[in-house]
Amino acid sequence: MATPRRKLAVLLAAAVVLAAALAYFHRPKAPLLELVSPRQELPDYTERYPGDTSLSERVAKSYGIAMVLMQSPYTDRNVIALESVRSWAQSRFRQQPDFLHPVALEPATEPRQTIVDALFYNLFSPVRHVAETAVGEFLRARIAEFHETPAYASFRTAYFELFGFDGEAATLIARYQTERAKLAVPVILWALAWAAAVLAGVLALIRSRSRFDTLQSVLSCGWLLLSASYLLESWLCNQIPYLVASCLSALVGLYLRYPLAVRVEADSGALRIQPVSIGSNWLAAIFWVSLSLIAIQFFTWIRTGAPNDPDPVTLMISSVTGNFLQDPVRGKRYIMNTIGAIWLVMSIWTLTQLKGDARSARKVEEELASLQGPAT
Repeated sequence: MATPRRKLAVLLAAAVVLAAALAYFHRPKAPLLELVSPRQELPDYTERYPGDTSLSERVAKSYGIAMVLMQSPYTDRNVIALESVRSWAQSRFRQQPDFLHPVALEPATEPRQTIVDALFYNLFSPVRHVAETAVGEFLRARIAEFHETPAYASFRTAYFELFGFDGEAATLIARYQTERAKLAVPVILWALAWAAAVLAGVLALIRSRSRFDTLQSVLSCGWLLLSASYLLESWLCNQIPYLVASCLSALVGLYLRYPLAVRVEADSGALRIQPVSIGSNWLAAIFWVSLSLIAIQFFTWIRTGAPNDPDPVTLMISSVTGNFLQDPVRGKRYIMNTIGAIWLVMSIWTLTQLKGDARSARKVEEELASLQGPAT
């Protein structure tokens, strides 16, 4: 019978062999994800040769162009969306004047400078590329459905009135939606992963007979999963804040899994580290703090997001609606109210739990005092 150590060694060897085979026979390549076609924006679209600078000049001078918007329920949102497209186009034209007609569309480079980078790149990039392709097909369908709505018709009229009814303008707005939708791909993948983790934790709590012991395990797994997520982001983005957050989250998760306390021995005065148990009141408080940190993160995302720097919540709502042009103000307000209501309910539950534990502790102390009898 194979021991766990032997199984682990076989698994690691198989992973190395698989990575070597993929590196030699297969070239991992990220999908291009062209999610919006110019023909979706302009049915009679005709391509132009690179070198046409008329749109670039119109965008550069668009601040001085008078624009007339038809009064509709989407007027205010159209103004913000048009300004976002204009500023984005100006920035792109300054960086790369021919970005609408690149010679070849190349995906973003990924870290693979070390042996660890190369190993994980060959092992996991094919799976990730398949997932990104599936998410891209979902986004393409949602955007196509949004193009049939009155909100898009209102924006489309205002947009082409401002930038002109030609193929270059259609290419510009198609590229804008595609790049915004690409930002939502990793957000959707992370959201699905975390939704599965939260569902697993809720089911574990529902089926458990010892709720607080299970809550401790769920909290520990949640913080360790958060640490792994931050570590992956620090590796992909090469940013120190993610690494610091990963270390702090790992410390919290490990403490919840193996709670320890440092105590001083009365006789020798030496420090001693020994395991302890976390009471239900402390677990309730830790759960409330964890939920509060999640709420703060969501509120910060929503409050600090900008049209040209969309936050993950905005990208998730846009992915569901297919509208990557207009800011989903109502959707973000609904999410903020929902999170606030959940936080309030859990705060009341935490206070109830703390008061219940305090009453139980006083009752136990009174019973112990009565057993001791009157003082002599």
